[in-house]
Amino acid sequence: MEVKHFSYSMEKSFVYMTKEIKEILNMSCYSEEERNRLFYACGTCLHWILDVAERVELTGEEGRYMSAFRFANNSLKHDAELFEMVVPTGGISFPIVFPLEIEKKEIRWKKLYDNGKYEKQFRNYEKYLKGKPVIETCKRAIEILNAAEITKE
Repeated sequence: MEVKHFSYSMEKSFVYMTKEIKEILNMSCYSEEERNRLFYACGTCLHWILDVAERVELTGEEGRYMSAFRFANNSLKHDAELFEMVVPTGGISFPIVFPLEIEKKEIRWKKLYDNGKYEKQFRNYEKYLKGKPVIETCKRAIEILNAAEITKE
């Protein structure tokens, strides 16, 4: 199978994941069905990102960024709750400080614990993914991979 098929699948899984996340965020409730949809969409995108990452050579910052995704993937095997919905708590408190920041409802990578097996991957997860929006971080990973030179078929 040519690498372009993997890249195509990665891009399509990202589009699907983005659509699912936006749909789920627009719902008023977050049921077991939505959790399943979220797990499938985000997990599928994560897997395709790593399938492409196996075919490129990444070093430095890009390599560390992709290492964070490897830790997330390893954790996904043991924790289906890798992704969490962050809902703004609402209300305004005084004194109001400007610029005013209102947290938006989004899906983020949750806090994970070091299992002692993949110390570097864990540190990279903490730095690059923990608490950050899933869509934005996956988009950056895809940009890194699309810019990388394919080294393996």
